[in-house]
Amino acid sequence: MSPLQKDPAKADAIIRAAIHIFARDGLDKGKIADIATEAGIGKGTVYEYFSSKDEIFHAMGDTIMSDMIDASEKLYSMDLSPHDKLRTFMRMNIEIIFEMEDAMLIMTEIWAQGARAIKHGEHPNTTLYNASRDMKQLVINILKAGVMAQEFRDMNYDGVATLALAFIDGFVWQFMVSSDRAAFDRALVEGIESFMKGLER
Repeated sequence: MSPLQKDPAKADAIIRAAIHIFARDGLDKGKIADIATEAGIGKGTVYEYFSSKDEIFHAMGDTIMSDMIDASEKLYSMDLSPHDKLRTFMRMNIEIIFEMEDAMLIMTEIWAQGARAIKHGEHPNTTLYNASRDMKQLVINILKAGVMAQEFRDMNYDGVATLALAFIDGFVWQFMVSSDRAAFDRALVEGIESFMKGLER
């Protein structure tokens, strides 16, 4: 007898429901039954796709990071100057907070688990590590194109790419404890302008 074929759309529905439930209730208090209700399926169906909350959590991380990488790669393929591409990359990855909503709270858990694993000598989350590496490489590619086009000054690519990603992460986390959208918009314009001026020839 062949194994039951799993429906990718149903698996995705479970993951999206879990993001909402875990963001609302936390990983410890979030219940499989609530995930099933949110997804509009039976509790047993969840277990047909995922054996535990921990497995769902890792699948959530894979989905969130994959969404972010896909969006960044689509931007990278657009016909924009390196200057406009980097500016748009930074704005897009900061403003994604408004699209991701619940997923941003899950991201804090993913980063915390990754940092905890590294600190204690365990293997970090491979998806998180690979996504961080891929995002940095995208920024490095934009920076190199900008230097070649004489839009940017010469620089240490790895250092500036690290700074750009730190700028994005820091902006997102600052807003998550502020929630003042008007102040966010003003600070974002000034922050990106200041960052870009530092790259000018």
